[in-house]
Amino acid sequence: MSLSPLDISKHEFSKTMRGYDPAEVRAFLERVAEELADLQKECATLTEQAHINAAQIKAFRELEQGMRDAMVSSQDSLRQSQEQIEKERQNVLREANLKAEEIKLRTEQDVRKIREEFRELQIHRDAYVKRLRFLLKSQTDLLELIEKESPDLPDDES
Repeated sequence: MSLSPLDISKHEFSKTMRGYDPAEVRAFLERVAEELADLQKECATLTEQAHINAAQIKAFRELEQGMRDAMVSSQDSLRQSQEQIEKERQNVLREANLKAEEIKLRTEQDVRKIREEFRELQIHRDAYVKRLRFLLKSQTDLLELIEKESPDLPDDES
C-alpha cells in the first residue's frame, strides 16, 4: 500500500510512557509529507514530460517516415521521368532516322529521274543534230547539184 502525504501527516501514533516527543514526531512527519508531496509532483511532472517526449518522438518518427516516403516517391518520379525522357528521345531519334532515310530515298529517286531525263534529252539532241546534219548535207548537195546543172549566167555589167 502506498502512502500519500496526507496519510503521513494524519497518522497518529500510540502514546507510551517513555515514547518519542509527539511534537518532534509531528514535525518530522510534516517534513516527510512535504518531501513526499514534492516527489509525487516531480514524478507526475516527469511522467507528463515523458508522455510529451514520447508523443514528440512518435511525431518525429512519423515525420521521418513521411520524409523517407517522400524521398522514395521523388526518386521513383525522377526514375520514371528519366525513363520517359529516354523513350521520347529514342522515339524522336527513330522518327528522325526514318525521315532522313525517306528523304535520302526520295533524293536518290529524283537523281535517277533527272539522270534518265538528261539521257533522253541527250538522245533527242543527238538525233536532232544528226537530222540537222543530214538536212544540211542534203541541202549542200542539192546546192552543189544546182550549181553544176545550171548554166552560167552572164554578169550584168553594162
